[in-house]
Amino acid sequence: MPREIPRQIQIPRSHPHWLPTRPEGGDLQFLSWGGRRFGRQPVPVAMHEGWVYIVLIRGAPTASIAGRARRLAAPRAVIFHPDCAYGWTDRPEARAALLCWVWMSAPAHDALRPPPGGWRAFRLDRDAVRTLERLHAECVAAVAEPNEVSSLILRRARLDLDILLLRASGRSGRANAAARFALAVRYLDHHPSQLEPVAGLCAYLQVAPATLKALFRRHAGISPRAYALRRRMERARARLEAGASVKEIAAELGYRHAN
Repeated sequence: MPREIPRQIQIPRSHPHWLPTRPEGGDLQFLSWGGRRFGRQPVPVAMHEGWVYIVLIRGAPTASIAGRARRLAAPRAVIFHPDCAYGWTDRPEARAALLCWVWMSAPAHDALRPPPGGWRAFRLDRDAVRTLERLHAECVAAVAEPNEVSSLILRRARLDLDILLLRASGRSGRANAAARFALAVRYLDHHPSQLEPVAGLCAYLQVAPATLKALFRRHAGISPRAYALRRRMERARARLEAGASVKEIAAELGYRHAN
């Protein structure tokens, strides 16, 4: 990393944002939202400790990436690699509005991951923008009043975010079986209390029950229902070893009674 390019999150005082009190405490490292006037308050070129997701809701600011100016018009999503140096400028009186997440973990699918030092952009329709606004609001609510389910909400939102952008990329229909299975496993891990996971998996992966069953038979050797049960029991065992009570674990895993 060139020394003249800082690695930090740029935080202008004039717009709302969130930073964790313990940066090492979770996957989500930064949230911001609202209007921008990059012509009056340009964002200096920098790199960030994490994968930056930007959703342009309104406007057409200019991103300075690798020494080149690229005008990005809304509605559009952009993912920046942690080693991608970029900043924002705009016309003096122009206005923009955007949403931002910074995650420590990489996107869930190869089609979403920029090359080292690079970036990827995705065109969005208005339905996708509305869904992304809802996901961002859920994340803001989860970090504003953290509780025992906040981490699960953030994990689910991240998975929903990746799935939506994968569909926007046009690659969802060509996703290979291994990547589809990896998404299914992440879904199960983020929905441990769902005792009947088949319907949810089919909806998320956009596949029929027979296709889902064949996918799990191929990659796990068992049915989706059996695999989900095994993951829940592994989670329960780990929580027991960590000192959690049976009652707590039962509630986390969706069971009505500890018995």
